[in-house]
Amino acid sequence: EKIATVLETTTEYYFTGIEPNKDTSGILEIPTVLKRIPVLGVIRAGNPIAANEEIDGYTFIDAPDPDNYFALRVTGDSMNAARIYDGDIVICRRQNYVEDGQIAVVLVDNCDATVKKVYRDTDKKTVRLEPQSTNGIHRSIIVNLKTTPFEILGKVVRVEFSLEG
Repeated sequence: EKIATVLETTTEYYFTGIEPNKDTSGILEIPTVLKRIPVLGVIRAGNPIAANEEIDGYTFIDAPDPDNYFALRVTGDSMNAARIYDGDIVICRRQNYVEDGQIAVVLVDNCDATVKKVYRDTDKKTVRLEPQSTNGIHRSIIVNLKTTPFEILGKVVRVEFSLEG
């Protein structure tokens, strides 16, 4: 305790290397422990591509329930205006619903996956997938829910990028 006091830290940090975080009220918080999640291959930010779930590495998240998250590497430029660039990794929380205008990873026709902003049209018969791109070639994708299988796989909650190409 004396050494920790002299070093202006806690005995917990001295023995474990984990320093409890303090909020502004002075109440100790539980230390953050990063959890490893898989990068499950590539997701298209452009025209949908065949979904193929292969582990392409790992990333880390600060979440108590890491099994509810997955990550995908982005290819394409249809979401660059939303700051999701080719080569970035999107971290997604597994969920089958998002609010209008939220960015999600979706599966169209049971095989084509893409990342887009999702809007449910008022008729409840269609879903509109909106690119957010500076490249004018990208257009909305309209999915007829009566004729085409459609599934929201997860909501994009974070984007990671690398400074190395």
